[in-house]
Amino acid sequence: MSLFSRLRSRIGSDPESERRRSSLEEAEQLLRSGGAVAAIQQVVRELAGHNDVEDSWIALFRGDLDRALDCSYRTAERRPYDVDSRLVHGLVRLARNELDHAEHEFDAVIEEFGAEQEALDGRRAVILARGFAPLDEFPASESDWEAAAVLLTTLWRRSATSRTRMLGLRNGHELGIAIVQGALDRGLALDAESEDGSI
Repeated sequence: MSLFSRLRSRIGSDPESERRRSSLEEAEQLLRSGGAVAAIQQVVRELAGHNDVEDSWIALFRGDLDRALDCSYRTAERRPYDVDSRLVHGLVRLARNELDHAEHEFDAVIEEFGAEQEALDGRRAVILARGFAPLDEFPASESDWEAAAVLLTTLWRRSATSRTRMLGLRNGHELGIAIVQGALDRGLALDAESEDGSI
């Protein structure tokens, strides 16, 4: 289930709340599918959050990782047993390459709420970000690892850190690097098309 599908009841049902929810869902889908950075930015350009969870996501989508961390840390402290606040905090930490913190958040979701797909994607993204082999104690297909790599590299592209992060993987596991590089190459091609006005 989409994170923002779970947030539906919190966001509200008035027209403005529905517009905000729809925009957040679209941005999340673009993030997880490796959409162009410009497309993600455009979706949230005029969006204003109404709580710390929304503010965290909007800041993350905009690439403002300092604000995203402030908001996600507050919501994680206020709602430590809430799946949504843990997931957004984990993704912000992943985007900042704070991998121990990110892993803790994703593992906490899995332990407390079961094998949520978003948490598993995040956990596998941490494994790839460390340069490890694509191996997890939870069963994972090739497409699961590709989804994790897409999530990871979209966060890198959104925060303009992809070159630095790939350099950090140069001594990592060959197969893991190949999965990450493939996802990054596809994402960068989309970004280039977007800059050229092709999409």
